[in-house]
Amino acid sequence: MKVFINCDCEILSATLEKILSNSISSQSDADIIICEREFASNKPLFIIGKDITQPFSETELKQKLNEFLNKNEFLEKKNSSATAQNFDAFEKNLDEILLSFKKQILELFKNAK
Repeated sequence: MKVFINCDCEILSATLEKILSNSISSQSDADIIICEREFASNKPLFIIGKDITQPFSETELKQKLNEFLNKNEFLEKKNSSATAQNFDAFEKNLDEILLSFKKQILELFKNAK
């Protein structure tokens, strides 16, 4: 798990950095962003006060982060599965339309003789 810490509170940031020192990465490489409030991001936001209440222990933080990450991975897999199903339905529909179009073209050629 890679995390990026984006907290205004310096004490909270320092505490998180100490607890998660082996997991800290840049924002672009992070799996999740730990923050104090929501903001626009393409990464999942783990919000202090919403996803975990203060005060928290090191064990509780790591447990909640793992649960949060697993939940988001499950949602991503579910969404990608739905996208694949939608694409399969689209592809099937397109094949049917092309087959019908092919039959109509062949009929036009037969009738043109």
